[in-house]
Amino acid sequence: MKNHLLHFTAFLLVLSGVASSCNPEPEPNLVNRYPIDLPFTEYILLETSCQWVNLPNDDKVLIINSSEELGKYISCAEGSYPAIDFSKHSLLLACGTTPHEIGEVTARRLQQMSSSTYKLSIDIALKITQSVAQYSLALLVEKIDQKSMVAMNVTLMEAKIIHPVTVTDYDLVAFFDWALPRTEPTATASQCFFTTMGHENTCIMINSREEFQQACVCTDDLPEIDFNAYTLIVGQTYLLISKFILEHWIVEDNLLTLHLLIHGSGGPQESQTKYYWGIYPKLPKKLFDVELKYVFK
Repeated sequence: MKNHLLHFTAFLLVLSGVASSCNPEPEPNLVNRYPIDLPFTEYILLETSCQWVNLPNDDKVLIINSSEELGKYISCAEGSYPAIDFSKHSLLLACGTTPHEIGEVTARRLQQMSSSTYKLSIDIALKITQSVAQYSLALLVEKIDQKSMVAMNVTLMEAKIIHPVTVTDYDLVAFFDWALPRTEPTATASQCFFTTMGHENTCIMINSREEFQQACVCTDDLPEIDFNAYTLIVGQTYLLISKFILEHWIVEDNLLTLHLLIHGSGGPQESQTKYYWGIYPKLPKKLFDVELKYVFK
């Protein structure tokens, strides 16, 4: 009886081995292999006399694997476009349209989702102006099969209008009333800010106590500003005496643009440096520009 039991146990072990070989465990290196983040390099035509043409602008990604195919989408006034070794690389060309003017198009991530599918994620910083605009973005990647599919995930980042906060601190208001001369015809130039500049339109963004002290050269007795929460803007512009700065605000897209709203009617034709300042919610570190907007009554 004992012999029979041993034989039966051995038979079960053999069956177990056969079942295992029919349903093998996946190799460890294939488990959860996807998605895979892939490296890429932006392919730019800026320093050439070439431009993109004949793009479908259908919010899809073209996979280009030959010079002949690339030639369908590039036109050069002279010279040629940067060479690509298509034996090792493919060019992914994303193109489409947006409902606003475009500030910047940035490739955020390229992922391989399976053996033949990919996903390209891009960010588009929009401007305030509503005007249909076209975008294109070309990326150089390791060779991808022409039959592969590249899906596109587009994030539209709308421009924001940022207004200065209302200042109720009397000492802060009094300081700038003193440090930035009033805009009457007899007002003199500021002895605290912009002392090495002429009448040019300029503005400074101040994000720390140290930057505040560097900008204000007439005193060490500066008012307190919480630079962890706020950004100080101080500027000057050259205007007719009869005109004044009504208000200002910042538009944030791929950069920060300060808009000045200028008000005033006829009067003396002499010009004068006018000053302005404001406390804004903490601003991001981006390129900063100033744009004048005139309003006449």
